[in-house]
Amino acid sequence: MPATSTTAEVVQSELEAVQPYSMHVSSKYLELTNKKLQLTRLPREIELPDEKRWDYGTPKSVLEPLLDFWLEKYDWRTQEQLFNTTLPQFRTTVKSPPPSTDAAGTSSSLRIHFVHKRSTHKDAIPLLFCHTWPASFIEVHKIIDALTEPQSLPGYDSGAQVAFHVVAPSIPGFGFSDSSSHYDFGARQTADAFHQVMETLGYTTYVSHGTGWGFNVCRALALGYPQSCMAVHTANPSFAEPTMRRTPAAWMKYQVARWTRGKISSLNFGYLPAEVEASEYTEQGSVQKTQLTGTHKELGIPTLASLHAQRPQTLAFSLCDSPIGLLASLLDSVHTRDSSGASLPARAQSPFLSPSELEMQEVQEIRHARSSRHESEIKAQSYTWTPTELLNWTMLQWLPGPEASLRWLRCASVEASTTSAFSTAYCEVPLGISSFRGGDGGSTSDNRNSSSKRRRAAHTPLMWGSAVWNLVWTKRHQHRASISAAWEAADLLVVDMREYFGSVVLASFKERQRE
Repeated sequence: MPATSTTAEVVQSELEAVQPYSMHVSSKYLELTNKKLQLTRLPREIELPDEKRWDYGTPKSVLEPLLDFWLEKYDWRTQEQLFNTTLPQFRTTVKSPPPSTDAAGTSSSLRIHFVHKRSTHKDAIPLLFCHTWPASFIEVHKIIDALTEPQSLPGYDSGAQVAFHVVAPSIPGFGFSDSSSHYDFGARQTADAFHQVMETLGYTTYVSHGTGWGFNVCRALALGYPQSCMAVHTANPSFAEPTMRRTPAAWMKYQVARWTRGKISSLNFGYLPAEVEASEYTEQGSVQKTQLTGTHKELGIPTLASLHAQRPQTLAFSLCDSPIGLLASLLDSVHTRDSSGASLPARAQSPFLSPSELEMQEVQEIRHARSSRHESEIKAQSYTWTPTELLNWTMLQWLPGPEASLRWLRCASVEASTTSAFSTAYCEVPLGISSFRGGDGGSTSDNRNSSSKRRRAAHTPLMWGSAVWNLVWTKRHQHRASISAAWEAADLLVVDMREYFGSVVLASFKERQRE
């Protein structure tokens, strides 16, 4: 084992390659943004009943007030200063390998932007936070202080005060990271870049968290670097159904749970009655299961994701020149509320949902149509996005331009195909799951007019994940619904991450520190 002084010298040399970074968007670009907003031409709409006003996409009645707010009240400089003050940012350079089809190619360099906040706790665990799409590094903003200094925010947890050194990089092409010029740069290449960042910071072992597309990056880390990525945590994941051919043990457990309808604790293998009932509609409903070319079979209408994820450059021509277009897309991807506080009605399929989420959204529509019972009297709490929050998220898409992130989405979508080696390989790294689905453990029925149901995206049974993961921990929050848990359910997510990582890896980190 190398001497401590030698190790310190190596770490110091690596840290010299890390440069502090602060956001400062040029005034000319902000003026251009304002002009684009002033010149916005909003489309005409047809009259629709309230329950159908999202069927064609983001309603004008929701978007127009936000356009006015953006022009009259929103101040990017204030938000820029806030994030520069609360999120310590840096840049470093990593090596990016050539495309997989170009064996003779040479590696290129990418500047990776990241947030890095160390804890003062000596037993803190290095945590790699992988943001999703269409989010950015600011997704970590609401939880970073509670993760690094748990005692500074005692209201977040009355139990064990597990602390973390938090690293939240921007995916190449997102935020202030360079975009890759390689056409096949997706989740696996992102994992390679993020692992290099962790090594540069001196973190040879770490844990990771990510939801949505960020969870795909976590999976790539766990598959590619199992000796370094010691555990993964996610929220509201979707998994492919176990099959007898690929995963016979997981398939058999699911069949037993179905046979008992999840009502016998010794035979449900972690499945809940509501999950078993919901999953059966996948087989009963006429939903065509494809990742990128799927259509709603009953209507014969291609999903927006199947059109846009396959043709990112075409979509980029529209969105790279229209900040209001990006805002409309973001609104269609998050479960937001209008200014009156009433939940927005159910919306049509969005190009900003992952393919698996789109598929399960179709399944949920069939379930809605078949169910006539009312949901539990206890309704799920839901989060209200403020106009400033929506515009902050939009600005972090607008500033770098959406074209690189759209290309990344296409590649990540191909990687995530349900039949790909990436999706079907078994991962030995421990996985913990938090579920924020607003009642998925309670009543098994749905009410189309329920606000919690409108806000909740449909998901597969959590235990389907045991077919491809070493699933060791789950927690279901029956009365909290969220899409972005780090933003919409920050308090509960922090507690869950402390509990899970504290129980799975904290002892290992303490042992290594004593060596």
